[in-house]
Amino acid sequence: MIIEIVGLYANLKFSSAHIVFGHRTCGVIHGHTYYVDIKVCGDKGEFNFVCDFKIIKEIVKEICKKIDHKLILPRDHKDVYYELRDKALYFKYKNKEYIIPVEDVILLPIETTSAEDLAKFFAEEIISRLKEKYKNVYWIEVAISEGLGQKAIYKLEVKHCKE
Repeated sequence: MIIEIVGLYANLKFSSAHIVFGHRTCGVIHGHTYYVDIKVCGDKGEFNFVCDFKIIKEIVKEICKKIDHKLILPRDHKDVYYELRDKALYFKYKNKEYIIPVEDVILLPIETTSAEDLAKFFAEEIISRLKEKYKNVYWIEVAISEGLGQKAIYKLEVKHCKE
């Protein structure tokens, strides 16, 4: 059984700026309003639910709130140097340098801030919070839309689906 939550209709969204370092057009600070769609596949469990929609939405809203109205930066990018300077984050990519107030930035454990890497990040965060309660889940799929009509989808297989 598969359940699906469509972010546009469920108000699962965040507005953030990012930089895709090295990209010809996206290598500058720019932003999007992102929507998060989720599919979960598994056996029906308690109450005949695969997962409780409310719980999934709460988890996604928490993640969205954490990154909403922030500059998202990739902590694990191999060519970006970061340094904390007083209450600001200094970072450098090649010959370009930035200083941004710490409260305006979030460093995520990803290599880039592409929709693809954000989809993977969301999937891993969601499943890490679901896996204890929902051992019936086979996989989760997360789509991150940078705008209507364009999205990246990441499917995460759950290793321990039946115990």
